[in-house]
Amino acid sequence: MTENANKDLTSQVVKKDKPNESTTLNRFRETIKDVLEEITTLEVNTIIVRRISIDRYDARTFYEDLLQKLAYETEEGLQDVKRSLIERNTELKQKGSAISPLELERYNRDLETYRLAERKFNERKNSDNPIEIQQFEREQSCFKDLSNKVLKLDIPKDERGRIITDAPMIRYFRTLWEFEQMVLNGEQVYAQTKFQLDGDLTNRFNDDLFAPARSKIEPKVAQLILDIHQKALINAEGQWTRLIETCVNLIKDLIPYRIQ
Repeated sequence: MTENANKDLTSQVVKKDKPNESTTLNRFRETIKDVLEEITTLEVNTIIVRRISIDRYDARTFYEDLLQKLAYETEEGLQDVKRSLIERNTELKQKGSAISPLELERYNRDLETYRLAERKFNERKNSDNPIEIQQFEREQSCFKDLSNKVLKLDIPKDERGRIITDAPMIRYFRTLWEFEQMVLNGEQVYAQTKFQLDGDLTNRFNDDLFAPARSKIEPKVAQLILDIHQKALINAEGQWTRLIETCVNLIKDLIPYRIQ
């Protein structure tokens, strides 16, 4: 999946309008193309949560926040920050009295940020609470997976260093963001259904639903979860079908304006 996303992110071709071709129409075609790529798969998840997050997905925000978390909430990231601070400290000592107040202030601020992050990391890592340790380990595993999938991507950026968002990247980052949210919020997926446009259907169910003695989920509750998932799937299939029909009708309407 990462390789395909990498190709999408790095293969950006700028197309010039042909004579008498509308730029707006061309962009509309590209939008329809993106939508069709987005709806080739229907996925329905039934998740039990402790609280409903109000966080909203934004590709740029997700990427910037992830880099911050990888730097200050992982052992490897903290080690990299520490090495950078040591190098900066050496450079400042070499400058001596030539150090500018702004430069010294920036270094002290970054040093304090590092110390606070390191203290928090060690407290969580060495916690006596088994539940907190379990959540900490889940988060570390999550950050490792996200690091492997994001940091090796060749992501295009603008002159200000901000990532340039396009449809493939937004879709790919959304999947990673949803995975991160599930882990950080301690959410548990109990039922999942994936339906491909070519007819391939995959159902996955958490085995806790079928092992009440171990999971402490009463059979009535397990059946309620399955019923909710089935109703959600029916509703999603109906919306999916209507969306596909809308796209098909739009494409039919565009046929008279196709490029000769």
